[in-house]
Amino acid sequence: MSDSSKTMTVLSRMAIIIAVLSALALVGTLVFYFQDLAIPPLLMLFARLGLPAAFILAAIVVFGNVAKRRKN
Repeated sequence: MSDSSKTMTVLSRMAIIIAVLSALALVGTLVFYFQDLAIPPLLMLFARLGLPAAFILAAIVVFGNVAKRRKN
């Protein structure tokens, strides 16, 4: 396994982990909201910025794989 494919594997796993944690943070935010409780700022930040970060990482993985296939 080459270094670039290891990097893509790490990035894709990181994107999946961030997406799952962000979705859980979003659920937590909704629970706090519907119970009329104050939403912790860190929870709100991760719920709001986690999914875009995961999609950007996933796009990097996809474009990297496309570029690698075009070289071969």
